[in-house]
Amino acid sequence: MTTMRNVTVRFGTVLLMAAAGVMASHATSLADPETPAPTPTESPAAAPTETSTEPSAEAPKKSTTGGHEVTYTITATSDLTGNISYIKTDPPSMSAYNANSSEYLETVRVPIGGGQPLVYTTTLADPSQWALVTASGGLRINPEFHCEIAVDGEVVVSQQGGSGVTCSTRAW
Repeated sequence: MTTMRNVTVRFGTVLLMAAAGVMASHATSLADPETPAPTPTESPAAAPTETSTEPSAEAPKKSTTGGHEVTYTITATSDLTGNISYIKTDPPSMSAYNANSSEYLETVRVPIGGGQPLVYTTTLADPSQWALVTASGGLRINPEFHCEIAVDGEVVVSQQGGSGVTCSTRAW
């Protein structure tokens, strides 16, 4: 019971700190951290050519750093301001995560448009151990949250919830 209380207190603290710091801009809170596409002014010779050994556009994307591309997707049926938390980097251990979860857990408070997905992408070395996303928010009418976790382009977890939802690749 004490462990659950500690996790709840830490999560609440992280949520409050993030809410205070994130409200700067809706656009930046929804920004995708992927590298930008080449601009038209770049030389076509600089762009890599696709060969039969390279993945096609439809194939799952492997990170060049050896990790796995993890995509978190959240939707709701109603317009509301939601609290979204997701693991952005692999902690070295659960004790390191418990000691300073804000180092590994990104928490944002963002407006969510009904039916409009929010997508966050990161690279994790061990998504089967660390991939986690939660969403919550309240309305008089249940917003019916939905979450998904995709690893290297393949959906591995999908959950439906009322005023909150959690997707995780393992039990927390």
